[in-house]
Amino acid sequence: MVGLLGAEAGRTLLTQGEVRIATSETACSSAILGSCIATLIWDPEARIGGINHLLTPASTARDPAGLGHDVNLMELLINGVLSAGGNRARLEAKMFGGARMIDGLGSTGATNTAFVETFLDNENIPCTARSTGGTEARRIRAWPAAGRVQQLRVRDIGKDGGLFSPRALRSRALRLSGVELL
Repeated sequence: MVGLLGAEAGRTLLTQGEVRIATSETACSSAILGSCIATLIWDPEARIGGINHLLTPASTARDPAGLGHDVNLMELLINGVLSAGGNRARLEAKMFGGARMIDGLGSTGATNTAFVETFLDNENIPCTARSTGGTEARRIRAWPAAGRVQQLRVRDIGKDGGLFSPRALRSRALRLSGVELL
């Protein structure tokens, strides 16, 4: 799903498989990332940007590499920024996520990170900031048109149903460390 964040838009939660395009520097999207990757692409001169939230699915008989869905999300992101007035030659990227959240569940985070790195390299879009890997989840807030991202690392996911439970999300017991990547 592709959505447009205009000047009237507040903060929106970006879930897996979504893309948001922003033309206002005050439009904000947030996401919680484990092994998933969020990629922000923006044109710093036109002040237009977008963000997606992707997780490389397991391979299937129709898509043995399991990458077709993510290629589509990356293309939707780039084309959305260009359609809103961005210039291909000025595009820059930032990427977040790709953690190894649970031992024994494979290297999904590393696979997601490698996919986005390769995709950006193939498209000649420089990645100017990144926070990927590790074993901690991340909560990000992004202002795509401003090219700005704020990140909080989730250090303790709690014992009450994990990171995504309503209680954990409301709990002040979560220890967070923040960094802002401009």
